[in-house]
Amino acid sequence: MDQAKDIRMPSLIARLIRLIMLMFILTLSIQAQDAPAISISPQAGEVESAVFDIVISGLQSETVYQIEILFAGAVVFSSEETSDADGLIPYPIRSTEGDQAGAYTIRALHQGEVVVSAAFHLIAAGEGAEDQRELLGNVMVSPETAPFGQIQTIRISELAPESDYALAITASETQESAYRRQLRSDADGVIEIEVFAEAGDSPGQRQVDVYNVGGQLIATGEFTIEAPAVRDLSLHLAPTALAAGGTVEIAVAGAVALDSVTAQITTVDGVLIDTVLAQASAAGEAALRFATSSNLPPGEYAVAIFIEGEKLATTSFEVTAVAMETQAQDQADATAGLPSVADAVATISPQSAPIGSGHRITVSGLQAHENIRINVVFAGSSVYRSDKIADAGGMVALELFTSADDEAGDYTVLVQREKGNQPSVILTATAASPAATIVVAAGEERVITGNLEGGGARIEFEGARGQYALLRVTSADFDPSVALLDRDDRKLAFSDDSRGRKDAIIGPFLLPYSGRFALEISAAPLMMAQGAIDGEYSAHISSVRAEPIAFEADQPFSLSAETPARFYSLPVETGDSLTVRVDSGGALDTLLQVVAPDGSEYAFDDDSGSGFDAELSNLVFDSAAAYILVLSTFDAGVSGAGALSISRNPVHALEDGETVINLNDKAIRDLVVFDVHEDELLVLNLDKLAGDVEDLYVTAAIDGMEVMAYSTMGVPEHLPLAFVTPMGGRVVVTLEKFGFDDAITLAVSLERP
Repeated sequence: MDQAKDIRMPSLIARLIRLIMLMFILTLSIQAQDAPAISISPQAGEVESAVFDIVISGLQSETVYQIEILFAGAVVFSSEETSDADGLIPYPIRSTEGDQAGAYTIRALHQGEVVVSAAFHLIAAGEGAEDQRELLGNVMVSPETAPFGQIQTIRISELAPESDYALAITASETQESAYRRQLRSDADGVIEIEVFAEAGDSPGQRQVDVYNVGGQLIATGEFTIEAPAVRDLSLHLAPTALAAGGTVEIAVAGAVALDSVTAQITTVDGVLIDTVLAQASAAGEAALRFATSSNLPPGEYAVAIFIEGEKLATTSFEVTAVAMETQAQDQADATAGLPSVADAVATISPQSAPIGSGHRITVSGLQAHENIRINVVFAGSSVYRSDKIADAGGMVALELFTSADDEAGDYTVLVQREKGNQPSVILTATAASPAATIVVAAGEERVITGNLEGGGARIEFEGARGQYALLRVTSADFDPSVALLDRDDRKLAFSDDSRGRKDAIIGPFLLPYSGRFALEISAAPLMMAQGAIDGEYSAHISSVRAEPIAFEADQPFSLSAETPARFYSLPVETGDSLTVRVDSGGALDTLLQVVAPDGSEYAFDDDSGSGFDAELSNLVFDSAAAYILVLSTFDAGVSGAGALSISRNPVHALEDGETVINLNDKAIRDLVVFDVHEDELLVLNLDKLAGDVEDLYVTAAIDGMEVMAYSTMGVPEHLPLAFVTPMGGRVVVTLEKFGFDDAITLAVSLERP
């Protein structure tokens, strides 16, 4: 067994390697540990072909350690290694000819003492998951069957100590994923977690699958969640009679585990006094408390229990006459000339309005600087609460907005006070009126202006299949975002900021059918109190034409107030690397934007070219598609002319051997390509020749399917990335840097072990 080339990692490394094993993707995060630990990925592989990525962490910094690999109790390989400043020793190894199948141990020794150890396995070629399950993993669930909401403990034993695994729980009947986590075994090789069904989960049998970091299924188990019990509510109040200012304890039994229980307290005439909420326990019990106001009038009050909007139980309690000492205090206050608490009055305008409208609530007659609570209740549940303080004149004003998610109907707005009356008003939300539909003809632009209502607006328009729609929303009052919806209100595209500005721009977007589309404009949550973001907007809806453009040739252009932008069709092939340049001779401050087929901004540049002209260097594409190139100016409407050119950069083909990649602020990404066979093991080697970057992201894809991904803050001197190809074809490896004012030069080569 030979040691692979050394890897040295700088500080602040955050490393993510996704290994694909025959269509299974598993992510392993490697981070520095407080105590010595060993991460191994994968933990099992075939003899003479396995490549293990091993990192020993939590060591003393810059200290010499003896690293040993043992088989059948004997040392079969050893070397001296020095930890880096973060206490890390990267130790990649590969299986070589003559290695035997079985369990191996890797350990680190300091001054002759073992400080940490871990196990991995070599498996004879051709052995499958059934053979490997004999090596590791035993699943036990206690209890195996439990009612909805009760905790069940999953214990997985016979694992490798302090190693990483993936746990997946699926519904046996529907195969719907219910839970998936990456977990680490303890020193005894055990993983133990607690699970329970939540609201929205379905009863039935669950399948437990445990995978090692190589993606191999090593253990399975089952457990059952019983269907929720039928609700049979019982209600108990204590006390059933009390003086104003006392507290009523409300005990509910017979609910279903985790039910949301609402208690609504009203007068016998149906005037809402308060709403209190609680969640039922696993036993279906809930405890609620209602603190009566000290000035609540004597009389009978009703308590109704709602679950999921349905009234399931009722009872009542009585508020008795005020205690003698309180009456005496009131008489003393009156004798001393102290004023009594005045009645407050609540008003609403408008009382009824379509959903999406605002309603102004005004409460007057309060005491100066009095604290109150505004409680909005719908179908027995509190949907909004806000605490307010009256001004010096005893007044509170509040704007309430209904949103598209709210239901039509009557909402009770209750003013809750510590003393005095508690006025309420009814807010009626009616169904929103349908939006007018706008028809946009080819080559035409329509501009729609309006105001957000409660933070949102909707515009509908008719489009034709094959049209390129350009959708732009601007505002001087808020930062807009916009979504394009189809006729079934499914999102087709979304934009927030675009072309280096806060304007939301979608497209040009190729419309998939002839018919109705909608724009949803937003800036803030729609159901909120005073202070919601509102303001004027302008929505520009136009149909544009994409001009053809030739590569490797100058394309003359002119821009003006009548033609502020030019649109070009940009068909690309898998592995294309393009450079787009603008030359206006200093006459214009040009902008370049590349729009993806989904209408989103794929690339943008302002001043990377000569003078104030734009330039996009090494613009790479990992799959064939039709993009749109947009040429415009920083100051819209400026007149000028120039030439646009698109050139294909040489393709870095690894069949030709090692290639050199340069990433900088003008060329933030590049790619290399090579051909592979199905189930081929590859090692992509990156050697740093010069510079460094804040963050490097490397992906490999075959026919648009991602088969490897890696990201890091800082780049080691030598970085091998191992992965298995799930299919044959052309691999496109994209290397992209993140950060500013940094650059790196990398030598990229390929090994086929």
